[in-house]
Amino acid sequence: MKFLYSVRIGVGIVGLATSLALSANANALSVQEVGVNPLSPTITCTGAGGPDQVYAGVNQVVVDGTPMNGFCVAPFQLSLTSSSSYSYVPLTGVQRGYSASTLNITAIERLWANYYSSATTSASTAAGLQIAIWELAGGTGFTLDSSDDFGAAAMLGVVQSANYDGPAADVVALTGRGQGYLVESSLSSPVPDNGNTLLLFSLALCALAVFGAKPVRVLVPALARSRARCAYRGSSRR
Repeated sequence: MKFLYSVRIGVGIVGLATSLALSANANALSVQEVGVNPLSPTITCTGAGGPDQVYAGVNQVVVDGTPMNGFCVAPFQLSLTSSSSYSYVPLTGVQRGYSASTLNITAIERLWANYYSSATTSASTAAGLQIAIWELAGGTGFTLDSSDDFGAAAMLGVVQSANYDGPAADVVALTGRGQGYLVESSLSSPVPDNGNTLLLFSLALCALAVFGAKPVRVLVPALARSRARCAYRGSSRR
């Protein structure tokens, strides 16, 4: 009986430890910023303490070993070379330090659908797309001081038109301790359930330990019972 209870306690400890570990690390992703397209132009902008000169273009990042392109959410957030505390979130949950309305998020999805493909081959288009994203994500917290917006205003005019009937891309955000990035949602498939399956399994182990069925007493013939005790005593001496 003591052995069975010890097993149940052990199962509970394993389940509790697993659930705590998963709840803390279910979404943890390692993100490395390789750099910005070297052909990207620099622009001057004002926001949190500016004016600052920043690159406007495609960011090359590696997420859990998978290379992908993205655009940063705000030029005034700290960009880290590497961090293991990122997670995929909807655009509404990105840590950008600014507030973007639902209409602006829709406009970002339209921008991506219309200009992302060209931005991967044209540094000028990439700069315009990046500036347009900053305009939407930053709102009044972002001001472009450079005279050349690389077509950002024209892009915004297209996607914010009341008569717009074009496509909208499925875009997600990578958020963590450093810079936030926008990437294609199809590239976020390596974390389909955010660890929820394993978390539920570990909680089930806890429940089994606490609410599991009571041990069933089995009647054993005297001779067999005596041999069983001898075998147990014999194994305990080894």
